[in-house]
Amino acid sequence: MIQLDNITKSFNKKLVLKDLSLQVNNKEILCLLGPNGCGKTTLLNLISGLTPPDSGSIYINNQLVSGQTLTKKINLKPSERKIGYVFQTASLFPHMRVEDNIAYGLRALHLSNNEIKTQTNKLLDFIGLSEYAKYYPHQLSGGQKQRAAIARSLATQPHTLLLDEPVSAVDPQLRESFRVDLKNYLRKLEITVIYVTHNLSEAYIMADRIAIMGKKHIEQIGHPQEIFDKPTSSYAARFLGLNTYAGRTLRIHDSFIEIEINGIHLYAAASPDLVEKNIVVTIKPEDITISKPGTLRLSDKPRNFIEGTITEMTQMRSTAQTTINIGFPIHARLQISTLKELDLSIGDKVQVCLDPQSLNIFKDTDD
Repeated sequence: MIQLDNITKSFNKKLVLKDLSLQVNNKEILCLLGPNGCGKTTLLNLISGLTPPDSGSIYINNQLVSGQTLTKKINLKPSERKIGYVFQTASLFPHMRVEDNIAYGLRALHLSNNEIKTQTNKLLDFIGLSEYAKYYPHQLSGGQKQRAAIARSLATQPHTLLLDEPVSAVDPQLRESFRVDLKNYLRKLEITVIYVTHNLSEAYIMADRIAIMGKKHIEQIGHPQEIFDKPTSSYAARFLGLNTYAGRTLRIHDSFIEIEINGIHLYAAASPDLVEKNIVVTIKPEDITISKPGTLRLSDKPRNFIEGTITEMTQMRSTAQTTINIGFPIHARLQISTLKELDLSIGDKVQVCLDPQSLNIFKDTDD
């Protein structure tokens, strides 16, 4: 288990982390998710001992490794923290072959030559570099170097493993399968892992829980589905690519609550505690459906059918990022087949349907 209490860190008077607190459970894979420059790598360096915090306490497996006791200041060296660390850029020993880089930590444990060879070969097979065992780092691609660095960190089976963008240099065609293999291997090791990434899909695949970093602290933490479905801060919602609006709740209608965004009235699942409050509304782009005007009708219950105009459309492989003006811009992720079936293009009038259950609302903290 890793616990951080009120961690603050500045560099050259620039505040990077402020009063950050976080708990990582035993044997859990926690993804630190956030944009570049938000302090993710700094946090790993603080946990590993490469950088001391300005204030606050860090515990690893209930042992204080950095902080102040009643009588003295504690700051254990990196080598005393029993942590493996895979950096964003591979840091292999250039004068050693790949197999020797991986075996380096095993030799320090004074294992027999047979044990070292067996474990090294298993790791080489895992990372797909068995045929490169005799190569030197300069003979490898960037992705191969990173895979070797991961294997070297895993070799000694550390109690805690820090991974900083570990698959960013892996070849794109291998990246997805390698993530799955890596997660399965980490599961077998039964260790605590902090995995840094700015990639949403990667965090969703790898994490037991996700912590979104921003504004010098943890914005939100929770299980992947919870984070993506129910963000609780505007910062988190925008980073996740959700439609995010400031609005206000008006009144309750049966099991729905009426809300207003830029003069447009919509309905969401009832939240009586939010009546007559300034709120934030988030809507996932994939939860938006569209049709030709006049093809949908209101049901007996309040529903959100709004006329709009397509203002932007960017086609991807199988989907199109589409912006529709419904009194405010709303971004939808639509299947290419849907656009072809409806024969839609920029400037066309459409009817937008928003299921009330798909509108996530929470109190505006600036209220």
